[in-house]
Amino acid sequence: MKHKGRNVVWSIAMDKCLIESLAIQARNGNKIDKCFNENAYTAACVAVNSRFNLNLNNQKVINRLKTIKKRYKVMRDLLSQDGFIWNPNTKMIECEDDDLWKRYIAAHPDGRVFRGKQIEMYDELKIVCGNYQAPSRWAKMKEESYASDLKNCEENSPSFLSPSSEEPSETDGTESYTESPAYVQDGNPDPPPFAQPLRKHPKRARSSETVEEALLTVASSIQRLADAMDRNKNAIDASELLQAVMEIDGLDEGKQMYAFEHLNADPIKARAFMAYNARMRKIYLYRQFWCWK
Repeated sequence: MKHKGRNVVWSIAMDKCLIESLAIQARNGNKIDKCFNENAYTAACVAVNSRFNLNLNNQKVINRLKTIKKRYKVMRDLLSQDGFIWNPNTKMIECEDDDLWKRYIAAHPDGRVFRGKQIEMYDELKIVCGNYQAPSRWAKMKEESYASDLKNCEENSPSFLSPSSEEPSETDGTESYTESPAYVQDGNPDPPPFAQPLRKHPKRARSSETVEEALLTVASSIQRLADAMDRNKNAIDASELLQAVMEIDGLDEGKQMYAFEHLNADPIKARAFMAYNARMRKIYLYRQFWCWK
C-alpha cells in the first residue's frame, strides 16, 4: 500500500478483498436499499486489515466503495447500449462492431478499460454495487439504525472512474494503482501474480469468511480465559483444604474424607472454613454435620 498525504492508494489485491468481503456481507443480509450497514463496513475493514496488515478505519472502506461504484456504473452503462453484451463464457463485454466500440470510447473514454478485458468479479460487483438484497434478512435489517446507514450511501448506485488515473478522487479521497481494476483482467496469457483466475475466486471468498470466523474464535477464547482467571482468584488449594480438615481433632478418616469432599465442592463454604482458626473450624464442621455430635 502507498500513501500520498492522507490518501490511501488501494492495490488491486486490496480492491479484490474489499469486494469479496462486501459480497459476503450482502449475502448475510447486511445490505438494504443499496446501502451496507455499519456491521458490513466493520467486517470488510477487518478482512482488509487482517490480510494486508493495515490499520484502515470504516470511513476508508466507505470512501473506496464510492470509487468502485463509480466504475461499476461505467460498466453498467456500457452494457445498456445496443450492440454490447456480457459473455459469461469469456467474462468480457463484447461487441461485434469494432466501429461501434470506437465511437463509444470516443464519447465515453472511461469505457476504454473494459474493451478486450476479462471482468473477473462481475457477479460480486452486481451484488455489492447493484440492487441485490437478501430477502430473509429484510425484517431484521429494518430494525437496525437505518438512518445512520443512509449517510454512507450514495443516492444512486455505482459509477466507475477511469482506473488508470492515480490522481485522488474528488469525492472519496482514495487512489488506485495504474493497472486495470481488480475485476478487469488483460487478455495476456501470463497475467501478473496478483490477478487470480475467476475459478480461484470461491476460495478467496471462503478465505475472507475464515478470517472473520478466526477473529471471533480468538475473542471467545480470550473471554473464556478471563473468566477462568476470575474463577482462579477465588479458588481454594485442595491440598491445603485437606490438610486443614485432617488437623481437626476427633474426626476419623471417613469423616475427614466426607468433610473435605463437601467443602471442596462448595468454594464459598471452603473459603469460610479456611478463614477460621482450628477451634472455629471444628465448630463449623459440627454445625454443618450435626449428626456427628
